[in-house]
Amino acid sequence: MDLLDKKEIEVAKKIISAGLVKSAESLSFFMNETITLKDFESDQLLNGSPWESSKKDESNIQLLTTKVIGDLKGVCCLIFSEKEADQLRSAALPLEILASPEMMKEMSDDIMLEVDNIISESVITQFSNLLNVKIHGSVPDLKKVNYIEMKEFIANEISNELYLVSFKTSFESSKVVFNPEFVWLFDAAFTNSIKRYAAENV
Repeated sequence: MDLLDKKEIEVAKKIISAGLVKSAESLSFFMNETITLKDFESDQLLNGSPWESSKKDESNIQLLTTKVIGDLKGVCCLIFSEKEADQLRSAALPLEILASPEMMKEMSDDIMLEVDNIISESVITQFSNLLNVKIHGSVPDLKKVNYIEMKEFIANEISNELYLVSFKTSFESSKVVFNPEFVWLFDAAFTNSIKRYAAENV
């Protein structure tokens, strides 16, 4: 697979950044308060290179995945620690649900899946519009895994000829700060589309 050069990776970062800004706007509406996206860090990781997460000491990691379907193939991964997920639930769910163990059991996963849907779809839509391709996200999936299981999942996706870029993001409001890791895996067709867009627009 042809890897992205420095200019092309910056283009990919700008597209993802624009998607994340849109997702913050959608989250603001969903949570009924202003959510802002703070600066994020990114790393370009080569196909087959070992991937490291900041959540090495976590045992109940919330791994949310959305597959990219259509002209281009990929996988969006949103990774929360258990503490971050609990903070997000506390901020997003009304008090009557938080006070009810039965309702919390029913809603706790649903709220995470909805947040993943908002964030992933915002980024996928940006790629679809700017690269002029027909793509959309699958129904999100939530896995509760330890660090080793998460590493194995990512390694398996990379072995399927997917290229990886990871971001450390930070969403903030007056009530909560949550810092999910956003991992974007995409195939050679995705890479070529980014290269073509960069050549025509940068």
